[in-house]
Amino acid sequence: KVLANIDFDGDCREAFTAYARILGGEIRAMISHRDMPEMADAVPEDHKDRILHAWTDIGDQALMGQDMQEFSGRKGMSVTVAADTIEAARRIFDDLVDGGAAGIPFGPQPWSKGFGLLTDRYGVTWVIDTAGEP
Repeated sequence: KVLANIDFDGDCREAFTAYARILGGEIRAMISHRDMPEMADAVPEDHKDRILHAWTDIGDQALMGQDMQEFSGRKGMSVTVAADTIEAARRIFDDLVDGGAAGIPFGPQPWSKGFGLLTDRYGVTWVIDTAGEP
């Protein structure tokens, strides 16, 4: 299994809670520095609630993530969702783009009945597509 692992700047818990709701997933793990007393002493108090390890199961796939102590931003990565139906793809796109920005508005493309690219409110780039033939 190959998993996407997303870095955050203090909002991993909020993002993964939203992703589980939007993608119909189940949070398997959400572990903060405070949950790991042997590690928490080395972390400033204002970072103890940052997430060390988040894992959300989404069907037979999963996403992982964590809050970085020193976040340097995101470059050159995106998460792709291939939805089973155009309706599901549109709903996922609309939910993820809320508070974010569309790079390519959701709609038909030569290779897909429904496709869109967006950056969500957490700064994560998503490609939403429909599975199967256009």
